[in-house]
Amino acid sequence: MRSSTTIKHYFKDAWPVLIVLNLSILGSLGIGLKFYTLPIRVPIVLILVCCFTLFINFSAFVLFITEKILPREQEFGKIIKRFRRGDSRMQNYVLPLDYVDENYEIRGRCMTYNPIGGDFYNFLKDKEGNYWMGIGDTSGHGYVAGLFSLMIMNQMGHLVHKFETPHEIIDQILEHLEERTNTYPHIHRSLYATFLLMKADSKGNFLHSGIHPSLVLYKSKEDKTYVVSTDGKFLSTVMNSPLKKPKPSQSFKMDRDDILFCFTDGLFEQKNRSIGGYYGENLYKFLETAPKKNIRKLIDDLFSDVVKHTGGRIQDDMSLLVIRKF
Repeated sequence: MRSSTTIKHYFKDAWPVLIVLNLSILGSLGIGLKFYTLPIRVPIVLILVCCFTLFINFSAFVLFITEKILPREQEFGKIIKRFRRGDSRMQNYVLPLDYVDENYEIRGRCMTYNPIGGDFYNFLKDKEGNYWMGIGDTSGHGYVAGLFSLMIMNQMGHLVHKFETPHEIIDQILEHLEERTNTYPHIHRSLYATFLLMKADSKGNFLHSGIHPSLVLYKSKEDKTYVVSTDGKFLSTVMNSPLKKPKPSQSFKMDRDDILFCFTDGLFEQKNRSIGGYYGENLYKFLETAPKKNIRKLIDDLFSDVVKHTGGRIQDDMSLLVIRKF
């Protein structure tokens, strides 16, 4: 079934190349036979040409299945269609829907390397009306990373109603992870996640904790962006130093029309294979210069720009969480 599907895609996607390739061989054969004077019999020549034609077509098929024959624009178009129609099963079934109320606009987007990835984000309100937002990146890809991420999201949804600060909740998740790993020894201790947990009140006062890429805070009144550093612990049973002193949650303030950008490392580490450069600095330049009135469009434009940079071939999950203060 898989082979027949591959062959079907081959003829569907590469038919222009096949036509040009085989017509070129036939044309060369016709011209060659017209001026043919060598003593080898024509049937033998035809057999040799057929063998050569089969070899060329087989080579073209091998190049196709190794993704070396498809034009970059075609790969780019495929992945753009994928993320625009939301073909990301983690996002469709697990990650929270965009949220807007009188205090905040919160929107997320995740594009996974596989249908199930290690990137995740989550946001909800507790019983006191505080807003909790988290974004993380579990090591690896596939269902194991996805299950680890689901465990973190589940613990976050439970613990925000029992504890007051982000660093307390991260410590509780670590305790739960240690207990679970001891109960089920086959769980790989090498599996870990970077995770940033934030708590905000209705006035824009934020607390945050966790090891994760720095945040970008756009201050509307100044029309300027600032980098907000993060600090805390990995979600891991082996990666946190026992000598590291626990740190309280850090804080910052969002005012009206300010926008906060939170992203996983996959967003700025996407690589252009042709020039060998990472997206990196382009991300910060984009966030500084892009129009910020419509956050949904800003997210779409950013993901399009990243995919264009990679030539349509992303190498890692990438997620973005954007928060606007009203």
